Amino acid sequence: ITTIIFYKFLLYRKLTFLFPLQVCGRGFFLSEQSECLPCNCKGHADYCEDITGICINCKYHSMGDFCEMCEDGYILTPGLGGRHTCQPCACPLPIPSNNFAVHCDKGGATPRCKCQEGYSGNYCERCAPGYYGSPMTTGSSCKRCDCNGNTDPNLIFNECHNVTGHCQHCWGNTAGANCERCTPGFYGDAISAKDCRECDCESGFCDMHTGGCLAESSTVNLCNISKSCDQCIWHLIKDMEHSNKTLDQLKVGVLNITTGAAANDRVKYYNYTAHQLQVHAHLYVLLISPFTIYNITAVDEKTHKFYKNSTLSHSNVLAVVIKFQLMFLVMFAVLGRIRQLEKKLMITNSRLPSVREVLSRFSGRLSEAQGFLAKADSNVHEAENKNRASVLKFQRHEVISRDPPQLLQRPTSLSHLHYNVTEYHAAIDGASQKLTEKTERLSLVDRDLVQKADRHAEGLERQANELEEDLRKSDANGFVQRAITAANVYNNIVKYVDDANITSLTTFNLSERAEDVCQIITPQRLEFTSEVASETLNRSVEVLQSITPISSKVEEWNNNMKNNEYSTAAYEQAVASAGAAVENLNLLVPTLLDKLKVVEDKKPVNNVTTNIMRIRELIAQARSVAKKVQVSMKFNGQSSVEVHPHSNLEELKTMTSISLFMRVDPDKDPIEDRIILYLGDRNGVKDYMGLATKNDILVFVYKLGGEDIEIPLSSKPVSQWPAVFNYVKIERLGRHGKVFLTVPSQSSTDEQKFIQKGEAPGTESLFDIDPQDLVFFVGGVPPDVKLPPPLILAPFVGCIELSSMNNDVISLYNFKQTHKINVTTSPPCPRYKLAFSQSRIASYLFDGKGYALISNIERRGTFNAVTRFDISVRTIASDGVLFLMVNEDKFFLLELKNGILRLMYDFGFSNGPKLLENNLAKLQINDAKYHEVSVIYHQSKKVILLVDKSHVKSMENPKTTLPFADIYIGGAPSSILKSRPELSSVVGLKGCVKGFQFQRKDFNLLEEPGTIGISSGCPEESFMSRKAYFSGKSYLGSTAKISPFDNFEGGLNFRTLQPSGLLFYHNEGSDEFSISLENGAVVLNNRGVKVKSHKKQYNDGSSHFLLASVNNQKYSLLVDDEDKQFKKRPTSAAGSSYDSEEKTFYYGGSPSSTSKNFTGCISYAYINRLDRDIEPEDFKRYPEKVQISLEGCPVQRPPAALLLRHRANTSGTKQSQKVKDKSSLPPVLTELGSDDQESAEPNIKSCFLSSSPKSIHHAFRFSSIANSRQHYTDFPDSLSQRSHFSLSMKTHSSFGLIFYVSDAQEDNFMALFLAHGKLVYTFSVGDQKVKIKSEDKYNDGAWHSVIFIRDGNVGRLIVDGLTMLEDSVQGNNVSWHISSPLYVGGVPAGRAQKNIQRNSAYSFTGCIKNLQLDRKQLSSVADTFGVTPCFDGVSEGGTYFSEEGGYIVLDDSFNLGPRFELVMEVRPRVASGVLLHVHSADDYFTVYIHQGAVVVLVNDGTREFFTKVSPKQGVCSGSWHKITVIRDANVVQLDVDSEINHVVGPLSPSSTDSRKPVFIGGTPESAATRKAFVGCMRNLTINNSQVNFSKAVLVSGAVSVGTCPAT
Repeated sequence: ITTIIFYKFLLYRKLTFLFPLQVCGRGFFLSEQSECLPCNCKGHADYCEDITGICINCKYHSMGDFCEMCEDGYILTPGLGGRHTCQPCACPLPIPSNNFAVHCDKGGATPRCKCQEGYSGNYCERCAPGYYGSPMTTGSSCKRCDCNGNTDPNLIFNECHNVTGHCQHCWGNTAGANCERCTPGFYGDAISAKDCRECDCESGFCDMHTGGCLAESSTVNLCNISKSCDQCIWHLIKDMEHSNKTLDQLKVGVLNITTGAAANDRVKYYNYTAHQLQVHAHLYVLLISPFTIYNITAVDEKTHKFYKNSTLSHSNVLAVVIKFQLMFLVMFAVLGRIRQLEKKLMITNSRLPSVREVLSRFSGRLSEAQGFLAKADSNVHEAENKNRASVLKFQRHEVISRDPPQLLQRPTSLSHLHYNVTEYHAAIDGASQKLTEKTERLSLVDRDLVQKADRHAEGLERQANELEEDLRKSDANGFVQRAITAANVYNNIVKYVDDANITSLTTFNLSERAEDVCQIITPQRLEFTSEVASETLNRSVEVLQSITPISSKVEEWNNNMKNNEYSTAAYEQAVASAGAAVENLNLLVPTLLDKLKVVEDKKPVNNVTTNIMRIRELIAQARSVAKKVQVSMKFNGQSSVEVHPHSNLEELKTMTSISLFMRVDPDKDPIEDRIILYLGDRNGVKDYMGLATKNDILVFVYKLGGEDIEIPLSSKPVSQWPAVFNYVKIERLGRHGKVFLTVPSQSSTDEQKFIQKGEAPGTESLFDIDPQDLVFFVGGVPPDVKLPPPLILAPFVGCIELSSMNNDVISLYNFKQTHKINVTTSPPCPRYKLAFSQSRIASYLFDGKGYALISNIERRGTFNAVTRFDISVRTIASDGVLFLMVNEDKFFLLELKNGILRLMYDFGFSNGPKLLENNLAKLQINDAKYHEVSVIYHQSKKVILLVDKSHVKSMENPKTTLPFADIYIGGAPSSILKSRPELSSVVGLKGCVKGFQFQRKDFNLLEEPGTIGISSGCPEESFMSRKAYFSGKSYLGSTAKISPFDNFEGGLNFRTLQPSGLLFYHNEGSDEFSISLENGAVVLNNRGVKVKSHKKQYNDGSSHFLLASVNNQKYSLLVDDEDKQFKKRPTSAAGSSYDSEEKTFYYGGSPSSTSKNFTGCISYAYINRLDRDIEPEDFKRYPEKVQISLEGCPVQRPPAALLLRHRANTSGTKQSQKVKDKSSLPPVLTELGSDDQESAEPNIKSCFLSSSPKSIHHAFRFSSIANSRQHYTDFPDSLSQRSHFSLSMKTHSSFGLIFYVSDAQEDNFMALFLAHGKLVYTFSVGDQKVKIKSEDKYNDGAWHSVIFIRDGNVGRLIVDGLTMLEDSVQGNNVSWHISSPLYVGGVPAGRAQKNIQRNSAYSFTGCIKNLQLDRKQLSSVADTFGVTPCFDGVSEGGTYFSEEGGYIVLDDSFNLGPRFELVMEVRPRVASGVLLHVHSADDYFTVYIHQGAVVVLVNDGTREFFTKVSPKQGVCSGSWHKITVIRDANVVQLDVDSEINHVVGPLSPSSTDSRKPVFIGGTPESAATRKAFVGCMRNLTINNSQVNFSKAVLVSGAVSVGTCPAT
C-alpha cells in the first residue's frame, strides 16, 4: 500500500506540474490556454464547459450549445448587446393558451408558424377543415367536428362550419347542427340506427320520430334527395381503411420483434465482455477523477477500495497506472487539437454562404449565357423559316397583284350599271319586252356574281386563318425579338384588313347588284354604293402606305438574320417603323372597322360577315398582346421611349399610380442625378408626375396647383440597391403622394420594403392635364419636349420594365416612338420573374379577353378510368370560364355563373347536356381568395366537383370516356364559343390562375404555343374594388378609427343624374356627420352646421371630385378644385381629444338616415383614419354591402333633357324632350303608337337564339300554373256512347289533371289524372263511377303511351301497350251526355273538384303529344292558357313566351302608379317585342325592345316622352340581360346591364295612383301593339316585391311558367 501511495503522489505531482489546477468563476470557462473566458450563453445559462465553452442548462426556453436557439413553440427575438429572448410564438396570440404552433421561425417581417393538428393559416389563426372554433379568442381552441357520422362520405374532411361547428353537409336525409335529427319529410333515428325514412303521407310531412302524418308543415322541402351513392363502394372503402390500420399494427409488431431480437444479441455480447473490462474501467475512473473534480481525497478512497477488491499484484498495478497515464496525456493533447479544428471549421462554415452565393451567381450567368446561345440558334432557324414564308408570300403577292386593277375598275362597272337602270326606267314606260330580255340576261350575270362572292369569301377565310397563325407566333412573354414578331403581326393585320376591306366591298357590290336589280334599283342606292366603294378604297390605299416602312424593314431584318448580317441600324429602324405603324393603326383601323360595319349592315354573304367578325377579334387580341410584352428595355443615358398612356385619362385626374421594375448597377454605372419617367404636357408647364434619382436617392416628384412636391426615399440609397430588378411604385391620390420600393432577395424569400409619403400644401387635388397634349416618357425625353425644372436631369442608365398604370397592365413595347434605342450595345436585362415573394408560385393574370390553349394534353398524362383536373383560381368576377374542352359537337365546360361553380358537358347524349351545379350562396368563390377547384371524372361511376378539397357536388356518369385532345384555360376564341348554343353565354375569366394540373402534372401556360393575351404575376390591385354603383336603395358600411366631428379629411369621385342623394354618413346618437347632394348642390353637414357648394348642377352625369375637411379652425368643402366654400368653427365646438374606438360609417346611404340614398357611381374615395395612412378605400373589404355593384361604374353621358333645360335657362327659351304628335316620334315609337298600323321598318336585326327552339312534333308542354290547359270544341256525337282516346305523356309530377270532359252540371264526366304518380281513369255511369288505377307509377320523366276506352259502362286503361286494366259497373242503358269544351292538361278554376280529389284537380305539369280520338288527331285547339310546344333539350328556370303569342296579367296587388321601381331579367329570341304594358283610357306606360335596344315609352295623358338604351352587344346576344326602370312622376330612368339613360317629361298635376292591369310579354288585341315578346323572363320584381307568375290573374296563350328552353 505504501508503494501505491508513493506512485500516486509522483503521478499527482507530475500531472499538476503539467496541468496546474485552476477553477473559473460563475459565467466563465477555462480555455485551452488556461485562461478564464466569459461564457457565450446570451445570458441564458450560468455555467459552461471548460475548453469548449458549451453552455450547461440553458434557461428561459432557450437551447443549443450556446443557448442560441429556442425550444419548440418559442421564437427568437433579438435584444441589446447580442442578447436575445425566446418569446412564445404568436400563432396566433403570444400567450400559452392560444399558442397552437409546433414551432415557428422568422420568415421575413412576420413569423412563420407550423401549426398543430386541427389548425391552419399563416398564424394558426383558423381551424383546419374538419375542426371548428375561434383560435383568435383568448382561451379558445379548435375542436373536431361532431356530425354523428352523418356527413357526406364523398367529403375528404368531416366538414362543419369552422367557427360554430354546425355541420354543413348532412347525409342520409339528416339535418341539424350536428346532423342529429331527420330532415323534414323524413322520420327515424338519425344517431344510432341511422334509418331516416321518407314519410308516407299525402301531405309529405310527418312526425320526425314516429312517422305519424301531419296536416300542415311550416317548412316545405321540395327537394327530392335521391340516394345516388353506391353503398358498396363506401363499405369497401371503410373495409380498406380497417385493413390499412391492421397492416400498420402488424408492421409495428414485426419491427418490434426484429428490434427485440437484435437487442437480445447485443445484451449477450455486452455481458460477455463486461467482466473483461471491469477492472480497466475502475482504474480508468480512478485516474481521470482528479482532473474532473479536483478531489485528491476521493482518489485515495477509490484507490484503496480498488486495491482491496483486486487480485492484481503491485507491479501489475504500477504498470497499468503508467500505461494509462501516458494514454491519458496523449488523449488530452488530441482533444485540444480537435477543439481547435472544430473552431476553424465553424469559421469556414460561416464563410460558405457568401462563397455559395458567388458560385450561384456565376452558375446563373452561365445558364443565361447558355439560354442566349439557344435563343440565338432558335432565332436563326426562325429567320430561315420566315424567309421561306416571305418567299411564298411574295409569290402569292405577285398573283394577287394582278387583281387590284380589276377591283379599281369596279366603280366603272357600277356606272355602267347605273346606265342600265336608266334603260330600265325607259322600259317601264313602255318597252316591257326589252325589260324582259335584260332580266333574263341579268339572271345569268347574277349566278356569276354569286360564284365570285363565294370565292372571295373563301379567300377571306384563308386570310383570317393566316392572321390567326401569325398572332400565335407573337409570345407576349418573350424577349425583344418576339416583340418584333408582335410588330410583324400588326403588319399582317393591316394587310389582311385591307384585303378583307376590298374583298368585302367587292362582295357587297356584287350582292347589292344582284339584290337591287331583282327589285327596282334606285339611283340613290347606286350613288351610296359608289361612295362607299370609293371612300373605302381610298382608306385602303392609306393603310397600304402606312405599313410599307415596317413591312420592308422587318423583311430586311429577317434576311439579315439569315445571312448572319445582324444590323443594329436595321433593327432600330424596324422598331421605329413598328411604332409608327401601330400609331397609324390607331387612326386607320377604327375607320376600317366602321366601313366593315357598313358592309355587314347591308346584308353581305353570311360567311363574309363571319370572317369579318373573326378579323375584328384577332385585331383586338393582337392589341392585347402588344400591351402585355413583359420585357425590359436598357437605357444608355441617351435613349428614351414614349408609351401610350392610360386609356381612361379622366381617371388619372383623381388618382395616378404607376408601377415598374428597375435595375441599376452601381459598380458599372455610378449613380448620378437622372430622370426615370415623366407624365405631363410637352411644355412642362401644367401638372405632372415624375420619378428621378437625386443625390443617390429615389425621388417622386409631382405638381398640383402650381406647387412642386418632392418625396425622397432616403431610407435606401440607390447605390445600395442590388444589381437586380427592384419593384418601384409611385401613387398620387388627390394631394397625397407615396413612393414604394421593394428590394428582393435572390437567395431566400425575404425582401425589403420601403415607403415614404408626402402631400401637397394646398387644397388642390385634381391632376390638371389635357388629354390632347399628355405624354408619357420613360428613360428620358427627346429634345423637342421640355421638362419642368425639378426633372431637368440626365437621361436614365439601366433597365426598366413597366408593370401597370392605375391597375392596367402596361408595356414599354406599346410605344408611340423610341429614341436612340440600341439593342446591340444595350441588350435588354432578363428579369427573374419569381424574385418577389408575391410571385414565388407561378401565377397568370387573365383580363377576360385572352386564354391559354394546351394542345395535345395527353403528352403529359392520359385520359384514364379516373381523370383529374386541378386549377387554382382567384377572382372577384361573377362569370367566367375556368376550362373548356371541345371536339366537334362534344364539349366539357367548367365555369363560374353568378360566382358559383357550374360544370356542364355533352358527349352527344340523347337527353342533352349533363349539368352539375350547386346554387347555394355560401359556395361562391368570387371572394378575391385563391380556391383550389378539382374535377374528378370517373369513367364508370361519378363526376365529382371539389372546392378547397371539400366535396361540393357529384352526379352519376353516363359511362363515357373523355373524347378530347386540347383544353382551353380562362377563355376561348369566339369561333369556339359560338359553335354550340350552350357555350354562347360563356365569357372569359377576369382574375388569376395559380396553377393548372392534368392528372397531377403541371403546365406552364405561358410556354404553351396557343396561349394569347395573358401575363405572369397576380397583382393585388387587380382584386381591389375602388368603384361602386348605387341604385338608390343600396349602401356600403364599414368601421374604422375616425373622428369626423373634430378631425376629418375625405375625398371621393361621384357621378349621378339624380339631384339628391347621401354620399357619406356617420352618426353618434343624434349627432350626424354627412356629405350629400341636395337639389344638385354638394352639402357638408357637421352636427347641423352646413357648408354648401355655390354651384347647383352637379347631377349632370359628369364625374366630379369633392374634398371635405374638418379641423379646429373651420369646416371646408371643395368641389372640382374650383367651388371652394368654408365656415369658421366656433371655439366651443372644437374637440379636445379624439376617441380611438372604431366607428361605423356609410357610403351611398345608410340604414338609419332620413336622407335619400344615392343613385350613381362613387370611386376613389378616401378618409383619414387614425390608425393608418391615407389610401383609396377598397369597397370589396366592406362587411356591409347592400344591393351594390362592384364590377365597374356605368359611363353615362349627360341626358339630353337636362342639357336642353340648361340651355333654356341661359337663352330664355324653354325646351324639353317632348313628343307633341305622332309624326315627331321616332319610327320605333310610331310603330307601337297605333293598333292599325303595321311596322314600316322591317325587322332586319336577328337574334343569336332561334325564335323557334327545337321541339317535339305535335307535343305540348303544360306549365306549373294552376289552370294551364287547352280547349277543344269539335268532337263527334258518338262520344256519348263510346270513345277511344290515346295520348303520350311524360312528367315528374305526382299529381295533375291530364284529361277532363263533362256536362254543364258535371254530373256526367270522364277524367284521366295522376295521383301519387299513378294513372287514374274514371267516368260516371249514372250515380256510380268506374275507376281504374294503375299499380305502377309513371312520373319518371319518360314517355308513356296511354289508351283509355269507354264502352258504355265498361272502362279500360292500357299503358305502354303492356298493361291493361278494366273495370265496369251495372247499368248498360244509362244516359250519358257531355258538352264542349274538352279540356286537356287542366281545367278552369273551380271545375272538376266535384268529381276528383283536390290535389289532382289542378293542371298537369309535363308534356302531352299525339292526342287522338278514335285513332284520329283532334282538330285545332280553340283556346290555350299557359301551354307551349314541348321543347327538346336543356331547360332552365324562368317563364317562356313562345312565338305563338301570349301574355300574363298580374293581380292588382302590383301597382304601377306615378312612382315605382321594376327589375327584370330577359333573354330575348326576337329583336322587337313588348315586355311590360300598363294602360288606361287616358295614359299608358310601355317597356319594350326594338331592334336590340330597350325603350321606355310614357304617355301621361297630355304628352308622350321616352328614353332608350342600346347596349353594345344588343339584347339579342343570347345572354341574360338585367333591366331596371325607375319612375318618379315625370322622371324615368332606364338601366340595361349598368348602361343608364333617363328622361324628364312634362309635369302632370293630374297624375293619380289608380290601379291598372299590368300586362307582361304582350297585350290583348285591343291594346296599343300586337307585337308580343318571344323569349325568357325571370326575377321580375315591382317595388322590391317578387312577382310570382303562377299566381297571376291570367296566363293567356303560349306561355310556359317555370321553365325555359336553354338553347
